[in-house]
Amino acid sequence: MTTLHLPGRGRRALLAGLAFVLAVAGGLVATPGVASAASLASFSAGVFEPGQVRHIWWNNANWDAYAPGLEATGVDDPDAVCHVKVKRTWYQRNTSGEREFHLEIEGDTSDRCRVTVWLARLTMYRHSITSTLEPGESWSAHWNNAHTDQNVYVVGVLPAQVDSGACAIEVTTAFRTQPDGENEFSYRAVNVGGVACSAQLLHVKLPVNDSHALNPLNPGNGWGIRTAAPPAGTRVQVAGAAPTRVATGPCDITPDQEVGYSGSANFWVDFTNTGTVKCGLTVTFAWL
Repeated sequence: MTTLHLPGRGRRALLAGLAFVLAVAGGLVATPGVASAASLASFSAGVFEPGQVRHIWWNNANWDAYAPGLEATGVDDPDAVCHVKVKRTWYQRNTSGEREFHLEIEGDTSDRCRVTVWLARLTMYRHSITSTLEPGESWSAHWNNAHTDQNVYVVGVLPAQVDSGACAIEVTTAFRTQPDGENEFSYRAVNVGGVACSAQLLHVKLPVNDSHALNPLNPGNGWGIRTAAPPAGTRVQVAGAAPTRVATGPCDITPDQEVGYSGSANFWVDFTNTGTVKCGLTVTFAWL
């Protein structure tokens, strides 16, 4: 049985759109094939006090990858619109071989909110293997010709089973388009545990359900994207990016690790121009 554990940028500008609001302030070759959400699971994370951050996890996490979504309702004021965040996620494997999916969740800044966590359970279409990483050490790779205008990527982790302690690996991602138009998806695995270990990275490719082109910004500046009214029944949204092609150099876009949800549907995520040239992006969304 799967159970839940609950222990104890740059400047931005504002732009309104029809379906969303923007607060703008050695390569591997991807292969064909698209994986999709096999199913959804949900559980109650309980009531969060204003500003409270909790570390929770889902054990017996045996699907290849998970994408989280949040649904929040006011406790003291049912009409309150709760703004809650997934601050970060990672995977852990214990000496028994059991695998866990970990989340760090932050509550609303002013209201007490009851939070439900939704997990899209995803199936991989390919995998890669890291080197052995000491605690705090990272391993990076990228896909050439990733076509991130057509695909949204998720990276699951199967940490190695170790003799003592636990192997814990966190993955962050980034996007690049070269001056010749070649598009890349980058991923970085970090050992956030206390023992040296390696991991299999389990890659998921989702179809793009919605996209919006954003105006260019200078290096160091960013876009804050907030969606509204996805299709009824959508529980999880996953964001991606297709940086624009510019002649002056690579366009590098990095998503913020935090993603937020308001109420039952609205979703927001930040992207930053982390390169050296002014450029824009097309933000993409997969709905699960």
